[in-house]
Amino acid sequence: MPSQDLFRDKVSTIPDRSFGLRSYLDSFRIPLLEEIRAEMSSSLDTQQANCSKSIRIQSLAPMTKGARSAPLYRVTIAGIGSSPCISDILVLSAAMPLRPSEPASDGRPYCLAHVKRVINTRSFVIRASKRIEDVSCYTSFVSLLSFIPYARIWRCLNHEAAVERNAALVKVVAGDDTMQSPYLTGARPRLDTSGTCDALLSGRLAAFGLNDSQAGAILSCVSAVQCSSGATGSKFSLIWGPPGTGKTKTISVLLLLLLLMTTTTKKNQGSERRVLTCAPTNTAICQVASRLLSLRKKHDAGGGCHGDLLLFGNKQRMPIDKDLNEIFLDTRVKRLSKCFSPLTGWKECLRSLEVFLGDPRSLRHQYLQQAMECEQKDVPKLLETSFVRSRFHDISQKLSGCFRTITSHVPRDCILEKNCNNIASLNKMLQDFGKLLGGKRVGNEVVLAVFFVLPTGEKCNGAAGGAVAYSEIVHTLRQNMAAILSVTRTLMRDLKLPPTRQSGTIKKFCVRNASLVFCTVCGSAKLNDQKMDLLLIDEAAQLKECESLIPLQVSGLKHVVLIGEECQLPATIKSEVSNSALLGRSLFERLSLLGHKKHLLNMQYRMHPSISIFPNFSFYDKKILDGPNVTQSGHERGYLPGAMFGPYTFINIDSSEDRGRSKRNMAEVAAILEILQSLKQACIATGKGVSVGIICPYASQVEAIQGKIGDVNAMRPLVLRVNSVDGFQGSEEDVIILSTVRSNGTGSIGFLSNRRRANVALTREQGTASGSWATRRP
Repeated sequence: MPSQDLFRDKVSTIPDRSFGLRSYLDSFRIPLLEEIRAEMSSSLDTQQANCSKSIRIQSLAPMTKGARSAPLYRVTIAGIGSSPCISDILVLSAAMPLRPSEPASDGRPYCLAHVKRVINTRSFVIRASKRIEDVSCYTSFVSLLSFIPYARIWRCLNHEAAVERNAALVKVVAGDDTMQSPYLTGARPRLDTSGTCDALLSGRLAAFGLNDSQAGAILSCVSAVQCSSGATGSKFSLIWGPPGTGKTKTISVLLLLLLLMTTTTKKNQGSERRVLTCAPTNTAICQVASRLLSLRKKHDAGGGCHGDLLLFGNKQRMPIDKDLNEIFLDTRVKRLSKCFSPLTGWKECLRSLEVFLGDPRSLRHQYLQQAMECEQKDVPKLLETSFVRSRFHDISQKLSGCFRTITSHVPRDCILEKNCNNIASLNKMLQDFGKLLGGKRVGNEVVLAVFFVLPTGEKCNGAAGGAVAYSEIVHTLRQNMAAILSVTRTLMRDLKLPPTRQSGTIKKFCVRNASLVFCTVCGSAKLNDQKMDLLLIDEAAQLKECESLIPLQVSGLKHVVLIGEECQLPATIKSEVSNSALLGRSLFERLSLLGHKKHLLNMQYRMHPSISIFPNFSFYDKKILDGPNVTQSGHERGYLPGAMFGPYTFINIDSSEDRGRSKRNMAEVAAILEILQSLKQACIATGKGVSVGIICPYASQVEAIQGKIGDVNAMRPLVLRVNSVDGFQGSEEDVIILSTVRSNGTGSIGFLSNRRRANVALTREQGTASGSWATRRP
């Protein structure tokens, strides 16, 4: 494995300001390589401690021959297992090494490998780091890391590609003097003077119940977006969102207004403004998309069409619920493939309807064919009336289903307004015609006269005494049929949709026509062939600056909105050397250093004032106000009796931590179980449920608590969640129990000595209730 000191002397601190774009991009290369090395080493160390992660190899077969060919091998897993993912980095070995830094110290062979292709759940192809002479010597492998995120970052560090994609914005980030931000020169973005922005906001912004800081942040961003194409317009907007200040709500309202602005721009100017929204994780981006959908539905701003919204990513790793499924790319492609198919889609349904209504000879042929089949099966044949009604029902239901899917999943601008009106009109006509056809007045005589060409010599007469009524119903049916055929032929001519079942073609169609696209920061690399106007990154302070370059280089970007929280957890960096070199610094922080103004969301709605006072004084310079919901008397609730269980409680437990790589404290585990049992009994007595979060800085403590609790469902009516500090970022619960774990003679508090991590741990309590328990060490 790579030496711990491989890059140590080569890593340089990433500068605040670079001399040109090339030097800026190059400054990330060595720190990034060192971070890859450190992550592989750390992963191997973790795998070594957990042998269950090692997977046995059944066979290792070379796929190429010859000295100059690439060393490709097919690996087959022994027994029940699961293949790694494409681009994973593996280490093959005869057994797990004693130390990650010296995997071959005892003479046993090892080999690094890169997964090139996954064949099935038990078989995959690797490119080995060296030619393997004896394939039988490798008996197991472990996955060290997924290389895809690093590969995508690395591609963004290519100077020529960056210039080709979006040099202007990246130069601003680099601090290139030739592309300075207006905030550095004293300029300010010009406000929109067209009235478009004001007209939209004045009519809608008040309906969302925003506070002044939230409304101000949105107004600032919208104004900047309106003038972002001008030379004096700022290319970046920064929103600083401390815990509980309604950051997600602000984002969702901003996105909804941008979507409405896009619709207005298309109507007035014939052009569109496309928005890309990213977040570091699948969970985070799904949360933003879900909140926008909810807001859009509440304010009836979508008209039942979700085609202009699109979410894509790995479904296995995304919490896709029923609402999100409506905008998820894979689901949309699957549904549209049936509707676009030349053999079974909307166009074929219209043709079938045209034959049914306008080609009586073909309809009679279909009827006779059906009658023959019934005769062969020795079952009674259908009367012409029943056949016609059944056939119309099948065609109309299939056609209506196709158009329902299309109008839900294709943007209205692709369908065009006139076609949308014709589809709605056709659906109404089909419903009315179905009712008419199913009425008592339509008997077999009428059906024969209207739908069939009768054989020579055969006559169809109206029922005796009802010639006038017969004539009227025949005339009405034919009139309706003519009207339906007119709309059908218009849609056949004017509606332009791709006639294909190919998922790749439909996927490109969906992505190309969506106005608002959601994906992870890493996933945005798949949009290099797309043109976007605006980029919004949520949780931007949790990303490495070089990670943010992935979406920042999407073609066409004119403005970027970053939403983040500098006082909470930054990006995770495994290498101490790379961390010291500022590889973990975010783009949000860099732009702050470059002088960009941050718009602060200054009212928190989560924590009781007794809890919020400490982080407010310690991290936010007393700039955060308590919202009216947390200052009212009804907000302070007690779940357990006694003065000690107020909004904020410290419990001192005199017990030493266990020694080891990851710490735990079993006395704290026992105390937590006692608190949980008391809470459970109190909730049962009151008949109310409470959400409880247990936060621990150490993985071993998390595992110990989870092991003692067992099935969390047995703790109901408590809704229980146990996780690390990092795992709780972005979450909130009614009650938080913080287990600090550490108790030692040196006074070391380990992970919580990091101020940002301590801030996350202390600000997870939800605004709907108060009551927080913490343990501390003397």
